[in-house]
Amino acid sequence: MIEEFDVVVVRSRTKVDAEAIRRGKKLKVIARAGIGTDNIDVEEAEKRGIKIVTTPEAPVASVAELTITLMFALARRLHTAFQITKEGKWEKIEGIELRGKTLGILGFGRIGREVARLSHCLGMNIEAYDIKRETLSGKSYVREVESLEELLGSSDFLTIHLPLTEKTRKMIGRRELSLMKEGSFLINTSRGGIIDQEALLEALKNGKLAGAAIDVLEKEPPGEVEMKLLSLPNVIATPHIGSQTREAQRRIAIELVEKVNTILRGDAP
Repeated sequence: MIEEFDVVVVRSRTKVDAEAIRRGKKLKVIARAGIGTDNIDVEEAEKRGIKIVTTPEAPVASVAELTITLMFALARRLHTAFQITKEGKWEKIEGIELRGKTLGILGFGRIGREVARLSHCLGMNIEAYDIKRETLSGKSYVREVESLEELLGSSDFLTIHLPLTEKTRKMIGRRELSLMKEGSFLINTSRGGIIDQEALLEALKNGKLAGAAIDVLEKEPPGEVEMKLLSLPNVIATPHIGSQTREAQRRIAIELVEKVNTILRGDAP
């Protein structure tokens, strides 16, 4: 069908590969509702002069709020409390406070910065590391660490906010997980492929990590390894709903329409 169209709008699961782009003889714009472009062959599109637009601002608040929600859920063991109460049991579930804990933020773009702002209000100590070091400037309540290793070793909670690229794929593997604090927590609302799923499974089973909250998986819907992860009692999982709020979806739609119109009018995107 792509041969008929000037513009194609996709979300995260539709693949716009090189073959699709070559078949799109009239294609002028690929519009991605969301942030990442790992489902689009960017090189092929650029080669053919096709513009790619995304909506990086629109989902920031929603993804940041989900990240904070998942941190609270891990700290207070809400998934366990929900389950046993629904089973008719009345047991006290002990958790921990977020106040005074160190939050490590891996990736300090728009979402990472908003998570830092919200977490600072909760009384957490904020540390951050980003490949693009310039993104860390100007935040007095954030301590910039010199390396990923330093961030891993000092974080009680580690939250990931990176795009999936060749550089970040499986960036968190066995070695990196082994450097994390004993009994720490991991939150991922970015892309599942950034974490080695087998290594994460091991770290959760052997007690290195106290728990993980994941909104994204390497395979979506989940494959065999992912199902093993989801079956663990110390894992909270949501089905890639970071930007799934009414407000974010409306912002995404409006932003895409505005950007596509701008390009079709011949103006710079």
